[in-house]
Amino acid sequence: MNMEKDIMTPEKATEDEENKKATLQRRVASVVPENMKIRAMTPQDYDAVDEKMSCLHRMHVDARPDQYARTEHVYSREDFEAIVVCGQCIALAAEEEGKLIGISLAAIREPKAFHGNPESKAAYIEALYVDETARRCGVATALYEETERRAKEQGAARIELMVWEFNRSALAFYEAVGMKTQRLVLERAIRV
Repeated sequence: MNMEKDIMTPEKATEDEENKKATLQRRVASVVPENMKIRAMTPQDYDAVDEKMSCLHRMHVDARPDQYARTEHVYSREDFEAIVVCGQCIALAAEEEGKLIGISLAAIREPKAFHGNPESKAAYIEALYVDETARRCGVATALYEETERRAKEQGAARIELMVWEFNRSALAFYEAVGMKTQRLVLERAIRV
């Protein structure tokens, strides 16, 4: 019995990851709306982005009312405009026939001084959202890949994000694009 084939080496893990990503890209390429384009957000996108951020926020409020409060707007118009023009932010819109169908917001984070590793600069995805009617068509993958491309241009060595346990579809998507668990955050309510 040859045990070597069952051992996962770093090279084999990288090869497996590349194969999964290539398969996902082929599948996505065949279903991405042909009129869709990914572009940088502009201040004029506020109303459409606010609608998408509100949908995303509502999902979190419904699932974790102990952590999230209802709010009329996730970002004020001024905060949104600052994000769009910020040199440390990647704000992308997926647009089809003039209508925003998805968004990605990421911030470039410099390494913390105590890490001491300049290679640890990261892009942190704050939000990635696609309209329900445009899901499973490659829009999220296109947004994710463009975010990754722009993050690399800005010197980021990796992408990070946080997914709540209840959001299984997001977790499955991020795993499908090759993301791995970095750390686990556990909680327990303190009984009063």
